[in-house]
Amino acid sequence: METRISGGSRRGRKLRSYGGVGLRPTSEKVRSAIFSLIGPESVNQARVLDLYAGTGALGIEALSRGAASAEFVESDPTRCQYIRRAVGDLDFADRSRITRGRVERVLRTIKARFDLVMADPPYRVDPWETVMTSLLEREALEKGAVVVAEHGKTYEMADSYGDLNIWKRRRYGDTAVSIFRYGG
Repeated sequence: METRISGGSRRGRKLRSYGGVGLRPTSEKVRSAIFSLIGPESVNQARVLDLYAGTGALGIEALSRGAASAEFVESDPTRCQYIRRAVGDLDFADRSRITRGRVERVLRTIKARFDLVMADPPYRVDPWETVMTSLLEREALEKGAVVVAEHGKTYEMADSYGDLNIWKRRRYGDTAVSIFRYGG
């Protein structure tokens, strides 16, 4: 399975990934739209958390567009190996951390703070209350942080989760994107 980086210093470079059951990478069109919606000021020098990383495309795209660092959380060990290989091939290994585990468990132990969180879970699951609450309870967000939630078009996310408030919503075919800002 291949996907292409849509912008930044590694624009056009291909990511190879292990497909496997249930993998639905964010399309190049949707990734490009997400980064356009949040703007370069949300990415430049940001500390990024890529939840349900899959291919790692969202976090790698952020690194390509100037993020300071990215932490990838993925439960599948083979996908973690592919992400590790991809960040190495693209010279992002020194700015990347790959954590293997279920997102819900990893979020309970997280100690870092992030400026940009990107989450793209399988559409058949609804982890949003748990994910958003964990980010807030663990104080994992810097003031003004942006949280990008990718979900199926028929799922309606809440307008707010504590101090995380909806900023923008868009639909692209079967994919919907809800973007939240953290007020702190």
